[in-house]
Amino acid sequence: MELCSDLDVDTSKKTHWDRLEVAQKVVDIKAILKKTNNKSKAAKSVGVPRSTARYWLDRKGKTGVSPAVEAFFESPLGMAFLHQIVIAAQFTITQLAGGGVDMLTQFLHLSQLTTFVASSHGTLYKQAVAMEDAINRFGTEEGQRLASHMSKKKITVCQDETFHPEICLVAIEPVSNFILLEQYSEKRDAESWFKAMEEALQGLKVEIIQSTSDEGTGLIKYVEKELGAQHSPDLFHVQQELTRATSAPIAAKVKQAEKAYDTSIKIQERLEKKQSLDPEYSEKPYSALDGEIINAELNRDAALSHLNDIKKHQADVKEAKKALGQVYHPYDLTTGKAQTAEDIAEKMKQHIETIKTAAIETELSENSWNRIMKAYRVFDGMIATIVFFWTVVKQQVSSLGLSPELEALVHDVIIPGLYLQQVAKKAKGSAERKRLTKLAAELLARLALCEAWCKLPSQQREQIRSTALQCAQLFQRSSSCVEGRNGYLSLRHHSSHRLSKRKLGALTVIHNYFIRRPDETTAAERFFQSKPKNIFNYLLDNLDVSARPAKARRVTKMAA
Repeated sequence: MELCSDLDVDTSKKTHWDRLEVAQKVVDIKAILKKTNNKSKAAKSVGVPRSTARYWLDRKGKTGVSPAVEAFFESPLGMAFLHQIVIAAQFTITQLAGGGVDMLTQFLHLSQLTTFVASSHGTLYKQAVAMEDAINRFGTEEGQRLASHMSKKKITVCQDETFHPEICLVAIEPVSNFILLEQYSEKRDAESWFKAMEEALQGLKVEIIQSTSDEGTGLIKYVEKELGAQHSPDLFHVQQELTRATSAPIAAKVKQAEKAYDTSIKIQERLEKKQSLDPEYSEKPYSALDGEIINAELNRDAALSHLNDIKKHQADVKEAKKALGQVYHPYDLTTGKAQTAEDIAEKMKQHIETIKTAAIETELSENSWNRIMKAYRVFDGMIATIVFFWTVVKQQVSSLGLSPELEALVHDVIIPGLYLQQVAKKAKGSAERKRLTKLAAELLARLALCEAWCKLPSQQREQIRSTALQCAQLFQRSSSCVEGRNGYLSLRHHSSHRLSKRKLGALTVIHNYFIRRPDETTAAERFFQSKPKNIFNYLLDNLDVSARPAKARRVTKMAA
């Protein structure tokens, strides 16, 4: 049997009409009625049965709101605006804020939009599911479109696992903050990571050359064996291990020493009081009580000295842990000069020795010592990351084919200047941010003094800057972007009790294509270097206008 085309369909037998379409047909019917006053002719002209046209016209004045409000929301323009309001409310409340459909129902009731749209729990839940499906379709379609136009590039990824309680594998490109992978998995071994990342990277013109993460064995095996990439240890986890090993244990030692010192003072005061109450004391040249008081003073001084020693070790450890973060940079944060792997290794060794000495002097437990040694073993990987950084930077700069003078300028001025700008944005405290920003500006100001640089065409200068920026962004010592995302997912999971695959996918797409930085760019735009389509406009175009509220059902009274 030959199928009919859309043009051949008999619209008079249509049982479901889009509300925007109905609003326009009502306008057309009214316009024809003004000329002919013939409902049958008007209905036939717009392609609907006479009974349907009469039903649409009879709805006028039955909403219970003012005629002006009713006329607006029943018009094509008002219906489109109503659609936008409801989709915006649903997107904001259920997707961005993590509220349930009951919150959306409350909004519709308070705004009195329940007069025009259905607001039952079942209806709104179906709409929420349809929205999440549409968001996921947008992510798939837009990802494929943008990937087809992107240039090939080498990237670093930050990877980690979180639990809801199912294992969720998360991978983010830290420069753009684009989520590459956010997927539930039965395991978190190397094979699971390999399969998940293969699927996530399909169609993307990227090569992972480095991964920053914790010391998970499955993850490290995936990076080093499956990818053949550089694994960069997360500095935060090293500092956290040292903190667990020293902070609370040394604080307990300080509290114990303070208690011992307070006790020694009380003993001395008690003996001195006893001495002052003895009426015959002034007549005695020396007594046993004098000896006790002298011993009490010695004990007090010893307790104070011990307390001061422990407090000094506590301060030394705190400073050493902080110094590890300041040292672990390819460029010195005070001068902007390059630091070799050997320089950094020597400085880090000094700081870890300070922590070891404090652990010995304060007699920390075996468990604390094991934690310190666990952190110490990661230092080799950190130094290897510095070596990897300098190797890649040298290759990148050499590929530009510059003269020795310009190549030195890139190494000594442009890359460190851009790197310090990146560090300044993440620095703690406004004073430190200003200092680093000033140092970066002073370095980059030297470009204007280089005659060879100034003679280069602007296009070549931009190319050199772009390569230098990629080099500056290569060093990733923290996976904080993933840790932050894990925290967000934990909150969403806690409020929802369970994140379905559909919901998790929608949250990923919203992060990549909707959330913006102060510069108004999305993660997708920064990652693909191309602006994506507007996700909200996509939802408006692909989701149906909400249905009308159901008629109040007639209640049948039972006979007594």
